[in-house]
Amino acid sequence: MKKAIVIPGLGGTEDCWASLFTSRLRTGFSVQSMALPSKGHTISEFSEILMPDKPVDLLVGFSMGAAVVLEMLVRNPGAASHAVLMAPPAGNHLPQPPEEAYDFNLGRAKWAASMLEMMFTPNWLAAHPDVTEFFPRVSKPVAVELLIMQSNAIRNWEGCLTKLGNTILPVLVLAGRYDIITPLVHAETISQTLSNASLSVFDTGHGFPWQCPLETANMIMEFSNENTGTDFTGS
Repeated sequence: MKKAIVIPGLGGTEDCWASLFTSRLRTGFSVQSMALPSKGHTISEFSEILMPDKPVDLLVGFSMGAAVVLEMLVRNPGAASHAVLMAPPAGNHLPQPPEEAYDFNLGRAKWAASMLEMMFTPNWLAAHPDVTEFFPRVSKPVAVELLIMQSNAIRNWEGCLTKLGNTILPVLVLAGRYDIITPLVHAETISQTLSNASLSVFDTGHGFPWQCPLETANMIMEFSNENTGTDFTGS
């Protein structure tokens, strides 16, 4: 069976995904969710630690996880046959999230509540006051010390698009039109820079994989099926 690796963003865990999202992906892939590592201090180091031993069929990264996927492709353009970047950052030279995204002074719970408010549009939040119902209960939340390490890594990340000129594998870039954490310009820049990338935009904020889990997964499945049968590994 084809294999997919899925990497979450800042503070994400292996079991943070919406069940509809992973269930749909598992109809076509053996899915391995890999949280950001507990060691390493840069996005490049995270990519080295999480690099698959053998090429996989699909690499999927969300937010900071998408930055890790990009760095993986710098290290090894043949790491995957396809890649999906959800709400991806392009580097710290483009507009950054509000400072609250990196404010851990009041502890993890306060930070998580603040992040939930930033991940969705005000109108959607007003219609869905209990946003936690869209997220699974994770078995072990990420400790504050690790959150700080991760946030420092992404804040210091300059991006790597200039190093991806030889990357020819198909890349699907998914973004939220009203994303304030990784504004749409990041996804647009990535899709315009990579030679074989396409961009699809949801009318949502940053949290579309949870707000629209089935639609997101269906787009990934359609993308992977459309591009099957061609060698894009650069080998």
